[in-house]
Amino acid sequence: MTTSKLSNDSLTLAIDTFGAELHSIKKDNVEYLWQGNPEFWGRQAPVLFPIVGKLKNGTYTLDKKSYQLSGHGFARDNEFELIDSDKDELVYELKDSKETKRVYPYDFRLRVSYKLTKNRLSVKWEVKNQDDKDLYFGIGAHPAFNVPLENGSFEDYKLTISPAQKREFIPLDAAAGTIKLDEKHTVTASEFPLTRELFKDDALIFETPGATQVTLSNSVNSRSVKISWENMPFVGLWSPYPREAPFVCIEPWCGIADDENTDGELSTKFGINTLAPGKKFKAGYTIEIN
Repeated sequence: MTTSKLSNDSLTLAIDTFGAELHSIKKDNVEYLWQGNPEFWGRQAPVLFPIVGKLKNGTYTLDKKSYQLSGHGFARDNEFELIDSDKDELVYELKDSKETKRVYPYDFRLRVSYKLTKNRLSVKWEVKNQDDKDLYFGIGAHPAFNVPLENGSFEDYKLTISPAQKREFIPLDAAAGTIKLDEKHTVTASEFPLTRELFKDDALIFETPGATQVTLSNSVNSRSVKISWENMPFVGLWSPYPREAPFVCIEPWCGIADDENTDGELSTKFGINTLAPGKKFKAGYTIEIN
């Protein structure tokens, strides 16, 4: 486990080889990234792969065989290799192993890159199918940001989804960790003042077709975080409830938890990505710190 830093005149970042996970984002010596206090949530910004969220009963079926896989997959709990670095970019890689194949029977390569430009961090994912069969997977982000940022209270902050438009909202069964597609419905709200009760049913999940951004801002200072992406079909917004955790997560996803009525087949799972042999999948998002 090795920590590397990226820095310029605007930001200082720290990223670890374990999970290829962000550990710090500082501006003006103010820490924007949650520091992983296990009293509330011990992680900070895990990479979610090869699933996002939970599987129904923790299992899935592929080629008539059953596998167990924990929520959000295994990438976050594996050591990546730092394969490339320069003054403004770090690239990490995870390959399949005997251990991963016990729960996910594929030859694959996952690369995660972090590139710093002024006050923006670009995070990119590349999944390569190195197998001779179609690869089914989900991938997602789970960065947590401190609330408050320097000063104020939790209730002084808000989340805003742009562009302002009608969106599909997907309810979550907090106890099971599964989504309720039968109860999916359209909502018009795009601005969400932070309250503890906002997260009483766990994460808020929205479909996000097209270019989208989510901004964390407040009424007491000018500090803000903006997460933006082009091609991620879902976003989750989360803070623990009822514990008064001092952070909120903004999570763009190419994948989603199982529907409560799933038959467990990975190839037909709602929101799954399919990658042909030898092909690459690319996606990413940007964190802008102000």
